[in-house]
Amino acid sequence: MPLLLALAKLVAFVPLRDLPLLGAPLAWLAGGVLRIRRSQVEAAMRLAGVPEAAAAGMYRSLATGVMELLWLAGAPRGSLAQWVTIDPASRGRLDEALRPGRGAVIGASHTGNWELTACAMARFTRLSVLVKRVSVGAFDRFMRRVRTGYGVGLLEGRGALSRACRELEVGRAVALLIDQVPEREEHGDRVPFLGAGALVDRAPATLAAALGVPFIVTASLREADGRHALYVLSVKLPPARGRRAWAGQAMREATEELAAFVMAHPDQWLWLHRRWNRPPVGGVAAAARDPSSA
Repeated sequence: MPLLLALAKLVAFVPLRDLPLLGAPLAWLAGGVLRIRRSQVEAAMRLAGVPEAAAAGMYRSLATGVMELLWLAGAPRGSLAQWVTIDPASRGRLDEALRPGRGAVIGASHTGNWELTACAMARFTRLSVLVKRVSVGAFDRFMRRVRTGYGVGLLEGRGALSRACRELEVGRAVALLIDQVPEREEHGDRVPFLGAGALVDRAPATLAAALGVPFIVTASLREADGRHALYVLSVKLPPARGRRAWAGQAMREATEELAAFVMAHPDQWLWLHRRWNRPPVGGVAAAARDPSSA
């Protein structure tokens, strides 16, 4: 981790808008030379009807994201405010949903730089995020330091959803990714997504329904000038009755909304994520994400 922190201090001298230049060699190496999951990315894009030329843009976006994480770790905390904004049309909806004293479930996604957006959101609302440990220990410690340094609470391991419930009860916002395969197949529903059926985790909407709080579907976008904008795709309020059925419908709608966003900005979603694979069954992580425990 010391090496990563030293590198972060160097990258922090570069304005955020110029980081794509630093990331270009990494994008070329990962997508062009090593071709990391390149065939999978192109196959997914063909299935969705996205031109395969967008694959190069996705690797550039991903490499830029790596540089942005280093910048985030090395830059002064106040620097982030000028680079991450909320879409003006979304601001009122977000403020209403995040009323003081009331919790909210935020449905995040692998769009733009989701880490940058989460750190920015923690500046104006109390935010906790459901996370998984990164397999590389040094990078896991690095990410933990970055997130907590910006005030982002971390929920992980066994009982994470139970802790999320307690966070919501005291008025914190809790963010969960809506474009990941659930750990257990029975915790998800098969929903059309970008040309194929994907298993969608019911946990985000189930959590919102259990606590009676808003479910806010969001996406982030990297603009051409290097700035990032947070978009609210929808705000869904659980009904007084029929919340179980509502949770399934809410996740189907959220998946459709995310798909529309991805089709509009195909280079800014993580196509190399194994989104359509059948999930593993069992294990500690599965127990931690069991919606019934909430």
